[in-house]
Parts: sequence; C-alpha cells; structure tokens
Amino acid sequence: MKSRIQLAGTVAALATASALQAEVKINDNLALDGYAIGSGVVTEGTPAKNGPEFVKSAFFYDSALVGVTGTYNDFTGRVSLFNVVSSANGVASDAGLLDAYVTYKTGNVAVTGGQYLGYLGFESFHSVNNAFISFSQATYRSPFATGAKVDYSGEGFSTGFSVRDSQINNTGSFFNGDGEFSDDIGYEAYVMLTSVENLTVFAGAGYEDVDGGTSAYTFDLWASYKINDKLSLAAEYATVEDVTDFSWLTQLSYAVSKEVSVAGRLTGSDGLTGNDAFGYGVASTYTLSPNFAVKGEATLTDNSGASDVFSYALQGIFKF
Repeated sequence: MKSRIQLAGTVAALATASALQAEVKINDNLALDGYAIGSGVVTEGTPAKNGPEFVKSAFFYDSALVGVTGTYNDFTGRVSLFNVVSSANGVASDAGLLDAYVTYKTGNVAVTGGQYLGYLGFESFHSVNNAFISFSQATYRSPFATGAKVDYSGEGFSTGFSVRDSQINNTGSFFNGDGEFSDDIGYEAYVMLTSVENLTVFAGAGYEDVDGGTSAYTFDLWASYKINDKLSLAAEYATVEDVTDFSWLTQLSYAVSKEVSVAGRLTGSDGLTGNDAFGYGVASTYTLSPNFAVKGEATLTDNSGASDVFSYALQGIFKF
C-alpha cells in the first residue's frame, strides 16, 4: 500500500488519485506535509445505522497526519505522526508514530532503515490519496513495520527487497509491526514496469515465518493505464494465505475538469470459509482549492451469508 504518492516506490502508479498531499517548504533541507479528514457516513444493512456504532470512526473516515521530510546530501529522513480514534480502530492510543526512517541514495540504489510502509497494494494507506473514501475488497498485508530495504530504479522499471519485523500481521500497539525479530520476520519484494507509455504494472510478494512455524504468503498484482489525459483504468488481484483465496478490484477514473473527478469501482473477495463479497460504487472529488477538497462516495456490498451493506459518505479533506 502506497504511503505518499510523491515519495513511495510506486511513484508513477496512481493516475487515479483524486487529492494528492501538498507540501510546505520550510527551507532547502526541510519540508512539512500533512492532512486532516473528517467524514459523515451512513450505513444501511447493519446495526451500525441506529446504534452508537454509527459514529464509530475507521481511520480512512477520520484521521490526521503531520510529517516532516529532511534532506542532506544523499540522505533523506522522514518522521510522521498519525491521529485516529483509538477505540474505533483497535489501537492502544489515539496518536502514534507512522514513518520514522532514513534513506541513503547513491546512483540508482536507495537503502532505507527504520519504520516504513510496505510495498504491496494499489490503494494508498492514506485515504486522502485515493479516488474513494473507503477501501476496496482487494486484500493486502503490508503494514508499517521496522526493518531495512534496498530499492533500485532503472530505465522503465524499479525493484526492491525488504526485511522487517512483521509482514502479514499488524500486531503492534499502533499502525506498526510487532517490534521483535525473534519469532517471526517478514520479507517482501516487488518489481514495477513503466517501460510502456502510460502503463504501470506492479507485481509484489510477501512471506512471513509466523512464530517460527507456520508460513504465510501474500501476492499482489496490479496495473494502471492512462487511456488519455482525462480517463484512466486500474485493476488489482491479491491473495493472502489463510485469509482469502483471492480478491480483486477494477477502477475507472475520469477527470471532468481541473476541479472535479469521478470514479467507478467493482471489487470482490473469495473468502476461505465462504465469506465472499462483491461490491460496486461511485465516488467524486471536488477540489475547491490546492488545500481543500470534498469527496463523496456511495457503495453497495453484497456479502454471501450476510446482509447486503449500502453506505454513503461525505468527506472534507484539508491538506498542506
């Protein structure tokens, strides 16, 4: 899952993004960026509509981030703080550390150490960078975790390999890894091709030896194609061992004007125990200024063996 489109290894990929993060330059070596998002969400088909769960806030509905990126010669460092409602997100506190890493780049090679987001996933971890408010059914397993990675960027392709404290399970007290390397270590690698004009193809895989015994694998393949200056198409296929047989999404995005974009999405998952899901929805973003946008979404999800869920949401996005 991409972190910030401008900084992520998959920098050329997300032509469908509707509201990129801005950046405030402090001086020649420091830059500040961040966002705050707040949403109103109505969900039909679950008890959440009429109960206290209605105001429950997943991090992609309501959250805030502040990050600082520093550069010095061949070194780049980044630190970011993330704020959510802890009781609604299964974390120990409302705020915590996301990014905390240093990168050294020489030629086409970059070496990074610290806490950083994994490679896998077409959609960004940060909802502000996506065409939709909610996430699709495409399942990824690539959380923030601590370790080291090596990335190479060549002509028309890039690749990377990462070793971290966690790969499959996000078992830390916040949005991070489990903080230890004794019982399990996560491995992740990817290759991304951009040699064909307007086409990006990404293939990535992860592996974790959980608790020194059970192995867990995950695989992610996605592609995006810019049909013309206004229209783009994306597709993703992912599978996670012992979680889903497979999951997928297709997404079409259209820039109506400089200020308005719309997107349509089909997405589904094939669960291991018959918990299959199929969803489709539309979303639109209206950019009022470089720092403020409004995003709306309506999505219907058909769950096998459970009630269909229809949700619609309106979100305000402030970014800097």
